[in-house]
Amino acid sequence: MIFLTGATGYTGKFVLDALVKAGERVRCLVRRNSSVNGLDGVSFHTGDLERPESFVDALAGCTSVISVAHIRFAPQIVDACRKAGIIRAVFFSSTRRFSKIDDASVDAVIAGEETVVTSGLDYTLLRPSMIYGPGDDRNISRLYAFLNRHRLMPILGAGNNLVQPVYVADVAAAARDALWRAMAIGRAYTLAGPKPMTYCDMIDVLAHTAGRLVLKVHIPLFVARPLVGLGEKLMPKFPLQVAQVRRLGENRAFDISKARWELCFAPRSFEQGIQDAKIET
Repeated sequence: MIFLTGATGYTGKFVLDALVKAGERVRCLVRRNSSVNGLDGVSFHTGDLERPESFVDALAGCTSVISVAHIRFAPQIVDACRKAGIIRAVFFSSTRRFSKIDDASVDAVIAGEETVVTSGLDYTLLRPSMIYGPGDDRNISRLYAFLNRHRLMPILGAGNNLVQPVYVADVAAAARDALWRAMAIGRAYTLAGPKPMTYCDMIDVLAHTAGRLVLKVHIPLFVARPLVGLGEKLMPKFPLQVAQVRRLGENRAFDISKARWELCFAPRSFEQGIQDAKIET
C-alpha cells in the first residue's frame, strides 16, 4: 500500500488517480476539514503534517510514501517514515530551488530537499515547473480566464523570459513510474514541458486558443516592483509579491533529458496541453 500526502490538492488528485488506475492500493493523509469528494477507491487517515505523531500509525501496512505536499514538510515525513520502518519515498519539490532570487520560499525548498537527501531513505525528488491542466490550476487557468474577459493583458517586464509549463497528468504519471524504478532511487528529476518558450509566446498560445485578440501592455519591472511592494503593505492578501516580480526576470528553462531517459517522461506540448485542458474542463 502507498501512503499519499497532498491527495486533496490540485496535483495530488491527479497523482492519486494515476495510482488507482494502475491498480495500486492507496491510503491518503487528509486534514480534518479537507473535502474528500470524488476521491473514491482509497482509504483515508485524518492527520496533520505539522505533527508526525498524528499520522505515523497510519503508515502501518504501507510499503512506500509519495509526498505531494510542500517539500517544507519533509522533516516531519522523514521522521514518520523512520518510525514506521518505511524506506522508499518519492517527494515533490519544485524548480524554484534553482532560483537565484534571495527569498524565504526558495530557502524552504532547498532546506526541504537537503532533509530528504540526508535522510537515509531510498528517496526520489521530483521538481515540476509551473503545473497546469484541467480546472483551477492556480496558474495557466487563471491567465486563460483573464484573457477571456479582457482585451488588455498586462505584462510585467519585456515578457521575453523563458518559461516551460508542464501538464499535470504528465507529472502524475512520472510520480507513479518513479516509485517503482530502481534507477530512480537517490535521484532528482526536473519535470517540465518539452521545450521552453517566452512568456509572451505563452500568452499568444492562450489567446489563440481562446480565439481572442489581445493587446499586451508592458509594465517595466522597475515600476512594477515598488507598486507590488506597496500593494503588499496595504493589502494582506495582495495577489502578487515582490519576490514573484523579481523572479519574472529569470529564465525558467530546464533540461528534462534525465527524466526522459530514466522515467520515460514524455510531456505533451503546451499547445496540446491547453487543448486537452480545455476539453476536460
